[in-house]
Amino acid sequence: MGLSDLLIVGFYLVAIFLLGILFTRRAHIDTDSYFLSSRRLPWWIAGTSMVATSFSCDTPLYVTQLVRGGGVWLNWQWWSFAVGGMFSAFLLSRLWRRAKVVTDVELTELRYGSGAGRVLRLLRAGWMALLINTIGMSWVLLAMAKIIGVIWGGDKWVGVVIATLLAISYSFLAGFWGVVVTDVAQFLIAMIGAVALAFFSVSAAGGMDNIIAVAGPERLNLMPSMPEGGLANPGFWSSAFVGFLVYISIQWWANINSDGGGKVIQRMSAAKNEKHAFGATLWFNLAHYGLRTWPWVIVALASLVVLPELADHETAYPQMILTVLPSPWKGILVAGLVAAFMSTIDTQLNWGSSYLTSDLYRRWLAPGRSEKHYLIAAKGFMLLLIAITAVMAYAVSSVTEAFKFLIAFGAGTGPVYILRWFWWRPNAWSEIVAMTASTVISSMIYLLFPGIPFPLKVVAIASGSALFWLPATFLTKPVDQRVLIDFYRRTRPPGAWSAVRNALAKETGQPVPAPKIAVDLFGWIAGTALVLGVTFGLGGLLLARVAAGWSWLAIAVTGGVGAWYWMKKSGLRGGSPS
Repeated sequence: MGLSDLLIVGFYLVAIFLLGILFTRRAHIDTDSYFLSSRRLPWWIAGTSMVATSFSCDTPLYVTQLVRGGGVWLNWQWWSFAVGGMFSAFLLSRLWRRAKVVTDVELTELRYGSGAGRVLRLLRAGWMALLINTIGMSWVLLAMAKIIGVIWGGDKWVGVVIATLLAISYSFLAGFWGVVVTDVAQFLIAMIGAVALAFFSVSAAGGMDNIIAVAGPERLNLMPSMPEGGLANPGFWSSAFVGFLVYISIQWWANINSDGGGKVIQRMSAAKNEKHAFGATLWFNLAHYGLRTWPWVIVALASLVVLPELADHETAYPQMILTVLPSPWKGILVAGLVAAFMSTIDTQLNWGSSYLTSDLYRRWLAPGRSEKHYLIAAKGFMLLLIAITAVMAYAVSSVTEAFKFLIAFGAGTGPVYILRWFWWRPNAWSEIVAMTASTVISSMIYLLFPGIPFPLKVVAIASGSALFWLPATFLTKPVDQRVLIDFYRRTRPPGAWSAVRNALAKETGQPVPAPKIAVDLFGWIAGTALVLGVTFGLGGLLLARVAAGWSWLAIAVTGGVGAWYWMKKSGLRGGSPS
């Protein structure tokens, strides 16, 4: 890197820290301002923050591994979550905003009551903050360490230490106000850098025609082909086609973020109102899948031409930065990767600390203390989380495998997180058993049967966990009717709640109309068509599959019209529902 590159990275770091300082006072009013920006975020800030925090420096490394190691279609490992993302937007975003919780874990006590629900809240806060959250941060730190190692050299531990210091210093300062505002700037910088790298990579590889010729048609397919012989083929169940089917039909709901995911839910809860919560979630999914996919994919394909012999596919992305970018673009791209890293880590630390502060420390260990006391505790928990994460990052060797493990690890919990919104019967024991079963089964599979293909691991963990949590649901007592009535009155969920609605009607002496879930399901289908249509339409045009590209864009337009109709039917056009 030249002097101009280093100056750009240095200027970026100074500017971001100054921006964080501007919001320090606003972020430290109380824990609500520190963790939720006082619930005043407009949709475009909340949604862009969702995009920025879900894209870190690990993401382009992960996508590069998928494309170089198998093909473009392997991105269905994360494209499949667009289906769940649209489900969250059209069916759950308004419900989360109505719940008015600080964390998604707090919902458990609201939904199940203060008995087993209180215990579940404690268990899940620790599980999410100390295990799920730190695993997620570990691969982000690992990715940053790999980037630092490629660009500046040095051992892996040096990269981990540098990345850790960057994360903790900024997260201490900013609070959630600083997180979301700087996320907007970080997203723009990261996207500019990613597009620039794609442009220079195509030029260095001799143009798209040459890239397409070297990659070959199979690697460019958006969907894998069915094996010859179909079910009669002995290798059918371990084929890429079955993996694709699992991704689109099971994985999106059989994962720990099936109801939106903690970081996204945090931003739904921080939005001004229901309208802004929905708008933020819709924009997040459009930008996350439709806009961000292709710069990474193009660079990965170009690296097959420029760096054909590279053994560690994950390092191809930072190697392309050094190989094809001139100054000062190299500095802009590195600043973009640092921005992506910081936007994710500052969120993860703030989010994880919110669990330990609100759901564990404030609820169990030290109730009734001052807001200043809880803010100090929040920063102490950030130090604990980053210390655990740094140790994990040093032990992890592959960003891609860590990401896949986390998907599988929580595969048994996803159905319960969805059903608790649309059916009155699940109770706290449903979640406790699902969480325990998913943890035990996934650990056993990874330890005893590591050779099982990843998609089949997801199926085994999801189905195996269901064999435990479904019986537990019916063998334990239902949630107290008073708790269910209060929850329904507060969130007004659709689905199988007729018994609760009838009890509420009897209590108030007035009929309680059932929300029209069919309209929301229509919106979900239309929104999914919109997001996937934009994603694959742009991909088809970029990969010289023009007819398919325009067909997908036509599907996107149709889906957009349907989503617009849903907004009208739901009262989200023109008004400002609270």
